[in-house]
Amino acid sequence: MATFAFKLIAPTRVLFEGQASLVIAVTTEGEEGILAGHAPFVGALKPGVLRADVSDDSGSRRLELATDDGFIQALPDRVTVLVERALSIEEIDIEATRAELAGAADPNAIAFAEAKLRLARSA
Repeated sequence: MATFAFKLIAPTRVLFEGQASLVIAVTTEGEEGILAGHAPFVGALKPGVLRADVSDDSGSRRLELATDDGFIQALPDRVTVLVERALSIEEIDIEATRAELAGAADPNAIAFAEAKLRLARSA
């Protein structure tokens, strides 16, 4: 399967930089799947679970992260995702996230907490 350059960036770190054959992100318009050769596209992301089939120096794998608001830019040969926050399954504290969800009033905070719980449950 054809691959493209993929970079996932948060304000404090580059979360992934390598090749991908598929990126699925949750945009404000719904889930958007990106393959190599995708038409140019820019979208706003809402909290959700980002999935990508990636390969880098450590090999090929499925990358799954709970992500907060952000943006995605897809070009035929590369995809760049900028997010405010992103957490892997290993970084999610389920009990803390449940407490966060119970006390959240902001719709965005609620959506991010729900995305973290969805990802944690899928493990």
